[in-house]
Amino acid sequence: MEISKSIEPLVEELNSILKKASEIKKVINQICALEGNQPMYLDVDYTPSVNGSSISTDQFFGKGLSTAAKEYLRMRGRAATGQEIFEALKKGGFQFQDKGKDQLKNFTNSLSKNRYDFVMVPGLEENSYGLWEFYPDKVKEKGKKKADLLINERLAKDSEENKDIKE
Repeated sequence: MEISKSIEPLVEELNSILKKASEIKKVINQICALEGNQPMYLDVDYTPSVNGSSISTDQFFGKGLSTAAKEYLRMRGRAATGQEIFEALKKGGFQFQDKGKDQLKNFTNSLSKNRYDFVMVPGLEENSYGLWEFYPDKVKEKGKKKADLLINERLAKDSEENKDIKE
């Protein structure tokens, strides 16, 4: 299901409000606990909605990096920044192998290197990634470039073989 461009800002604002409400509920529950009372709210864990779908806390658990990122982008239905994808995967239980301060940088480097699945999307925010399937016309261009590259490689190889024969 694709959300129109006019609704997107409203969905983002609603997600922000719901996240804030979740944080307030947690604080209220903590105060209740300090006073020796039962928590007032049981629904404190907020998962953001992506095109009407919520990300569960174990959605990306145990999945490979590429698989999880593709699943998130398909849920979203459009390109996203490396930061957005990274945060969504973390919320969905994805376990990043590296735990250092360069975690996001390493993640975006991995996406950038996987040109078979992901395409850098210019004109959006820095480090935005989409799936080739979102851009069917771009896929044709990618296939043409690959075919041209293979032809050039073959011509170079033939030229090298002919050079060896003449000598």
